[in-house]
Amino acid sequence: MPRVNRDDLYIEHMHSERKHNEPFQPVEIVNQLDAIDVTITDAPSPEQFRKIFAIFLLNTCRDTIITDHKKFTEPMIDRTIDQCFAGELLPTALEAVYISWTVSGLDMIDTTHLIRHRAFSFSAQLHGDRDVRRDRVVAKPGILSNPVIRDRYETLCNDALRLYVDSLDTGALNLFDARTVLPRCFEHFYMVRSPLKDLMGYCRARACEQLQPISDNVVALKLWLEVLKIYPWLKPYIDFRRPDAFYQTMSKKGKTSLFPPNEKNEGFDWHEDMFLHPIHRDEFPGGEKYLGIRAEIMAQIDAIVPEHHRE
Repeated sequence: MPRVNRDDLYIEHMHSERKHNEPFQPVEIVNQLDAIDVTITDAPSPEQFRKIFAIFLLNTCRDTIITDHKKFTEPMIDRTIDQCFAGELLPTALEAVYISWTVSGLDMIDTTHLIRHRAFSFSAQLHGDRDVRRDRVVAKPGILSNPVIRDRYETLCNDALRLYVDSLDTGALNLFDARTVLPRCFEHFYMVRSPLKDLMGYCRARACEQLQPISDNVVALKLWLEVLKIYPWLKPYIDFRRPDAFYQTMSKKGKTSLFPPNEKNEGFDWHEDMFLHPIHRDEFPGGEKYLGIRAEIMAQIDAIVPEHHRE
């Protein structure tokens, strides 16, 4: 087809905003743990949740199917839900409840951790079809707690962003190539849809305070808190204070591990020479920021009463 005049075409507005030749603005650097936000955008209501479990699990031994869950007694549905989450009934119903949620304040490394959970479905903020010159940098608390490192970090981020902007505004690089000059600490967000069963697996895995970064811990804590606000009866099934069993098993065998155990994980004989760092992750400068956020979220979780909600 030939190239035609712009006025001869009907073209919708571009999804991405043109930002070429905007004056350079120094990058905004924020504490990542303050930037992380998790929001549940869609989930079955408590009554829909009960209906799913009743129909999936209370019909299996019947001669005829009941599709009106209200024909089952409330205590029967409560007991069925509890038994399913306790592993005493078929877990299929856990895969029938889908939750959609958003998470923001991630850096590039965090996004690679998120998308490893293959049962999730994702929609990501674009970085190839979008000019990212206004994006923030999400910095780890340890970086911000050291003035010398923070100054060098800010210089590095601004130099990289200026190179990105200059390469686009001069036409030297396209968006696909220009984005590769940026460090991995620029902010990202994701939209996620996940079965409840796999969401719980994600929270358990990313809650580990020995093998996961603090950003993963905070996402897991905030996500589970949002789930409990809708389904408080699920509270007993994830314990963020439990020892990190995989870390303990691996460390006992002398496998490579970063940190000595924190208090909850001291269930085995160990020596500092077994680890790449001599102290635990949260003993490094900035660790108090994570511990404060953790304590605040855990206080909210502790205050939730794990009772069934009925109409």
